Amino acid sequence: MQPARPPSLLRTAASDAWVLAIAGVAVAAILWLLYGPADIAVDVVVRSFAGVFLNLVLVASAVRLARRPGRARAIRRFWRSLTVMGVLLLTGNAGRLVITLRDPDSGAVPTGRFQAACVLVGIAILVVTALAHPHPRSTRQAHVRYWLDASAVMTASAVVIWFMVDRSAALGAGSRGTVPATAIALAVAFGVTRLTVSGHNPMNAVAAAPVIAAALLECFSYAVVRATAGPEVQLALQVASVALVSVGPRVQELADRLAAGRPAPPRRSWSTLPYAMLGAVLVILPASLPGRLGGTALVTFGGLFVITGLVVVRQWVAFRENSALVQTLSRQEERVRLMLEYSTDITTLIDTTGAMAYLTPGSRALGYEPAELIGVRVVTMIHPEDLPGLLPDLQRLMATPGSNFTYQARYQHADGSWRWLEVTSRNLFHMPSVGAVVSNARDVTESRELQDRLRHQATHDALTGLANRVLFGERLAAEVGAGVALLHVDLDGFKPINDTYGHHAGDVVLVRVAERLRAVLPAEAVPARLGGDEFAVLLPGVGRPAAELVADRFRAALAQPIEVDGRSLRISASVGVVAGAGVDPDALLREADEAMYRVKNTARENAA
Repeated sequence: MQPARPPSLLRTAASDAWVLAIAGVAVAAILWLLYGPADIAVDVVVRSFAGVFLNLVLVASAVRLARRPGRARAIRRFWRSLTVMGVLLLTGNAGRLVITLRDPDSGAVPTGRFQAACVLVGIAILVVTALAHPHPRSTRQAHVRYWLDASAVMTASAVVIWFMVDRSAALGAGSRGTVPATAIALAVAFGVTRLTVSGHNPMNAVAAAPVIAAALLECFSYAVVRATAGPEVQLALQVASVALVSVGPRVQELADRLAAGRPAPPRRSWSTLPYAMLGAVLVILPASLPGRLGGTALVTFGGLFVITGLVVVRQWVAFRENSALVQTLSRQEERVRLMLEYSTDITTLIDTTGAMAYLTPGSRALGYEPAELIGVRVVTMIHPEDLPGLLPDLQRLMATPGSNFTYQARYQHADGSWRWLEVTSRNLFHMPSVGAVVSNARDVTESRELQDRLRHQATHDALTGLANRVLFGERLAAEVGAGVALLHVDLDGFKPINDTYGHHAGDVVLVRVAERLRAVLPAEAVPARLGGDEFAVLLPGVGRPAAELVADRFRAALAQPIEVDGRSLRISASVGVVAGAGVDPDALLREADEAMYRVKNTARENAA
């Protein structure tokens, strides 16, 4: 089942109770004014009562919008200005109502000079706020687009307003109303341009449209209709403009409510306002031409209209295609960014110097923020014991475009510890869009430690921690070619201890013997437990005389008693010593075993 389609703003506004109430009051008042009894005093009362209700709705919505949490300061200032404008409109309506009720024959009743002053001051405050509205930081190209669009809108606005002034003069309207209305209309046009084209709108486009229409309608009524129509039409237009300006903030409230919890829609990089103004100029163009035009002129102007329309439509299609492409690329970029941001892997771009130029947030696995590692050379973070074996391959990777290298190494954590990372790198210096070595690393410390434990368990004696027979044989085979010495050790008197005091005591004795054996050996020696009470020692690069000295030190170490559960137990060892180079390792080990038994037999004969 497909999810329900979210409601649109227009459908929501069309069913909103307050919007319907505004529309109902405005339509009822306009119908009364246009078709009701021709009594100016009653008409003014109807217009004023309707205006008071509409202005109260405007003020209430603007106050709520200004107090909405999370608003930017500039947007909050805009809504406060609109609140002041609403209060001025409310004051003008109330003042006109009071004047009408007090003195119906007053000359201010049909003209509404006090109310007109309040309207003009309110519009001026809103225009000044729009002109002072901050322009968001953007690129140089965005500034160029803004000024081109603004210039186009202002030029078209000047043409349209000039046309209105010219036609109002032809209809008998004087400059007294035309000049201020023209100035206000130009200011409104520039303010609207700044708000809509700059990309930092305090209002949704749907909510801003009725407010803009109200301002222009009021200017038109003040400049033209005032001189060419009766007071009923003027009052009806005033009700319409007040209704329009009142519905805007309410629509914005609905837009904010619908936008809550939804991702912000992508903003277009182009504005439709210049094209709308171009259309307005083309609409008034025929009315600006002389009365009689020849056939060639008509064909030329007709072609101009058609070609302009086709170009605008083609441009609009291109803009839509570009916008769709940009949105697709933006979604893909966002998807990749989120994948990298929430991935535990560390993706890195390394420049030609071996320094990190980009890192994903996975670097926090090493205790670093990405910015902390920018400019740090990779080799400075690798463990000194691991680096020598990796350096030739790393140098080859940096020097060979298209090459790959995968390795495991210890990298330093921010707390000073070391973490095992498995790193896969590829040289992409030959690709202009990348121009770096791309590395992807993942923390394998736990798995590496598990592998090391399993390897240790497979190659070491579980009781003493010494190498077992398998590991000892491997090391012997690897070292025998260069010459080695072997000690084969068999404990004397171990069986009676095991039988008398139990296996626990025997295990303690074996552990203590292993400790004393390790204590007398050089660092390169490999001690091992071959099984039971048999031990062996591999001494790489050592001759027999030096091996005999090691055996003597071990026997001296065993002369000291071993404490087990409060008992002092004594034990000795028979040590066979052999040396050889380039011989069969198994044969050398058998020879050491035989030497050990000769020592043991000699000791028995001497004891007898």
